[in-house]
Amino acid sequence: MSEEFAIIEIPLEELDISKTMEDEFLEARINKEIDAATNVDELREAAKKLVQIATARQAAIRGLCKRLVQYETMALQGFLNDETN
Repeated sequence: MSEEFAIIEIPLEELDISKTMEDEFLEARINKEIDAATNVDELREAAKKLVQIATARQAAIRGLCKRLVQYETMALQGFLNDETN
């Protein structure tokens, strides 16, 4: 494989994955709800909400990654078209 197309690694340390204020409030609210639960049904409901949040965020991340790949692919195709013309 040529150097032009070498696979590179992007260290996770460089990504900003810190919690937002909204994340902090959501975490506090859910923790409060779990702490206030008095029976198993309430805990089940809280667990189901957590699953909904986790899967919704995962879907959003997947969609953003897919869009990023599409944009990068279009940019590479444009670059290659320019180079070959």
